[in-house]
Amino acid sequence: MGDKPQLMKWDMVEDRYNQIGDKESDTYIKPMVTSAFSKSMCGGINVLKNIKVPWDLTCDEIIYCLEGTFRLVCGGEEYICNRGDVLFVPKDNHISYEADDRCVIFYAAYPHNWKQLAGLTHVPGIDPDDFVPG
Repeated sequence: MGDKPQLMKWDMVEDRYNQIGDKESDTYIKPMVTSAFSKSMCGGINVLKNIKVPWDLTCDEIIYCLEGTFRLVCGGEEYICNRGDVLFVPKDNHISYEADDRCVIFYAAYPHNWKQLAGLTHVPGIDPDDFVPG
């Protein structure tokens, strides 16, 4: 863990971003800030296309919509995010990440080890090589 800034470039996700354009439905999550960089939070890029991903959220999350339209459903209510919109989602909610067309969001979550605390071994959209439990 370092004491200096870490730069993650778009080319880390560009190939998968382009591949999703060819598929009818998909999601891809690229964790960028992980416990390797931070003792408190994590974050990354999520590309979604024509998909609904129900989820029990076990961490606080901030979502910033970079491209397209992202929809979060929580408690029967829809929260529609377009480019430039920011959404805060508190932990302990049953939610659904949804997109009708391709959209790209940036997410930041606290705490960084939410997967480990929830006992998760798989998260839809994260490649096994990128799955960092802590």
